[in-house]
Amino acid sequence: MVTEAPTADSVEYQACYVWTPDGASLPAKRAAKRRRITTSSVHSNQPECITTVPLLLGNETHENVSSRSAMLEESWHAQEQGINEVFESTTADTISQVANFILHSDQTRTETTVPTAFLVVGPSNSTYTNIVRSVEAQLQEILDVAIVNIIPSQIVNLKSAIKFINNQVTDAALTIEEDDMSKHEQSRRRLNYDLQILGDHVRSHSTAKVIIAFHDSETFDGSLLNDIIEVISSWYDRIPFVCLFGIKTSVELFQEKLHRTTIQRLHGAQFEAAQVDVDSLFRSVSSSQRDTVFWLGPGIIHLILQARQNCIQSITSFTKSLQYAHMTHIFANPLSVLLKNPLPAQTFQKELYEYVRNLDSFRQHVEGLIKQTDFDTAKHLLYDNSVLHKEVEQGIKKSKEAIKSLILAVELLTSIQKSLNNSATEPWCNLYIKAIAGQLKDSAIVKDTLLAVKKLPSDAMTTLLADLADSPLPDMLVLHKEVQQLQSDCEGTEPLRSKHDTNYAGLRTTIVSHKVQLSKQSAALSKQDLLYSNVVDRVDEILVKYLQEALITPQELFLHEILIYDFKSPHREVFAPKPRHAMERALSSPGDYLGCSCCNGTQRGLSPTHPVTSILYQLFLESGAIINTSDLWSAFNTIVESEDNNDEDAEQERTLALFSQALAELKYMGMITSSRKKADHLAKVLWNGL
Repeated sequence: MVTEAPTADSVEYQACYVWTPDGASLPAKRAAKRRRITTSSVHSNQPECITTVPLLLGNETHENVSSRSAMLEESWHAQEQGINEVFESTTADTISQVANFILHSDQTRTETTVPTAFLVVGPSNSTYTNIVRSVEAQLQEILDVAIVNIIPSQIVNLKSAIKFINNQVTDAALTIEEDDMSKHEQSRRRLNYDLQILGDHVRSHSTAKVIIAFHDSETFDGSLLNDIIEVISSWYDRIPFVCLFGIKTSVELFQEKLHRTTIQRLHGAQFEAAQVDVDSLFRSVSSSQRDTVFWLGPGIIHLILQARQNCIQSITSFTKSLQYAHMTHIFANPLSVLLKNPLPAQTFQKELYEYVRNLDSFRQHVEGLIKQTDFDTAKHLLYDNSVLHKEVEQGIKKSKEAIKSLILAVELLTSIQKSLNNSATEPWCNLYIKAIAGQLKDSAIVKDTLLAVKKLPSDAMTTLLADLADSPLPDMLVLHKEVQQLQSDCEGTEPLRSKHDTNYAGLRTTIVSHKVQLSKQSAALSKQDLLYSNVVDRVDEILVKYLQEALITPQELFLHEILIYDFKSPHREVFAPKPRHAMERALSSPGDYLGCSCCNGTQRGLSPTHPVTSILYQLFLESGAIINTSDLWSAFNTIVESEDNNDEDAEQERTLALFSQALAELKYMGMITSSRKKADHLAKVLWNGL
């Protein structure tokens, strides 16, 4: 009897098998890869797509969608400009020092040492990036420099590092097809990790400096860093290298990664970068001089500051939080289109009128008109869209002016506290949160500040009034001249004091019915002191009147929902997500995410229409700490197995494949693992809700 030898194509010799479910077809054969011939844009003839999603259930007009998108760019551009101004003012000294060091590095040039700048930037990555960018821009105005920014993930060895440097400086394709080259060029072609390519480029383009900037230097491999510095040092006589290391800890800790011979090849200088203060950064963003479209509320600002306080976040994370708040308000709120100034009539859609009439501030506005017995205006606002359009345009304008006056009052309080030289000065962020929440008007901060102003001597009052001369407070310049005149008329050298100054008050002791009583007694005031006290009272009266008018409650303004964004849940879900809660909800109620009729949210428990992983997850929840795999398979098979299928073997194989897939996904999510006690059992790792 002769047996047929198995062929190479038989199933016995296959290492893996392709399982095709019923009704599915094998994927089509992949098309042959084509090489791009032209560099023209593929989408040149296609219309530009709108990235902003239409709101109002998709009924928002194209003009309003484009207007909201342009408004976001305009709003964030103003905020970003303020952030850049703070960065530039904080790091201006460091930028000039590093630029001067690189500019005059030829004076300390030797054949064996490379000029090196050690820039200590602290934990913020954005500080180093902005400094390097500003240094490059400042040097480009004087010299032809080339800068190469290297991060640890871009290079793995010395060969890739040199190749990366060549590509960044030369900006040319180093891998050229041999068919496109002449024989002479082929004989002279160099490898892309040869620094002679960079040397030829520097010599042909007359490049004065080649700056190698190492970003996050502590994370580089020590041996790789030593090799790079050794190669740079050996080529320094032909290529004008300058090294720039960004350090987050200290230069001493960084030098421990380098060999002694490597350190001897560097001629370094240390520069300390000033840290950007979040308080000054937020003050620049929310300044009254900034062209602000809308303002952030106290809840979202407190959440952002609390997240920065609880976790070590960089300035970049803080900036992204502010940017996301702007994106959320404009992208998710259809009424944000009303912030456009001027407000054209075609901006108002029929749906927007109904949205405005359902706002709480609109209802309060109409109720106020009714209390004033202005029934006609209230009726027109409810039924006449043209009247509502004019009222919204005027209301947004008035509310914007009121909020700007509020921010200006906060800036005035900050300026007064700075002039008082008080160590307990309240940060700008806290003042802003209290002001935008309507809690600053009768707060202890305002009362203590006004009381401290009334106690100022004449010399300090002169300085304060000079600082307030450009403020919106009236008669500050006149009062400043009066105080100067009183101080010049005073014969002594001591400054004048007011009657509110308790430092000059004494204690008087009296005995009544054999009991000692202590009372305060003010010292006698001179004529000049009394006149100065009258000036102080006038200053206090002006300050109190201005603050009482400016420190309003923004939540009482008309259409404050459009001008102030204060929703915390979108920001919390993005910057402090809860992936486990979302995963458990998706497995328990798949219809909430799939949106299909077979897995709708009303159907709870086990159902054969649910995804197989969701079915196995429900069985997983009903099991104990140790799960019998056989029992789990039996329960799963009972639920999933189809009753109409005549081919039981094929159905069994299909169900087993689905069970293996679901079991592998639960293991991948870290819910179950193999039990060490029993080979055919599984151990539960996670419990629902814990």
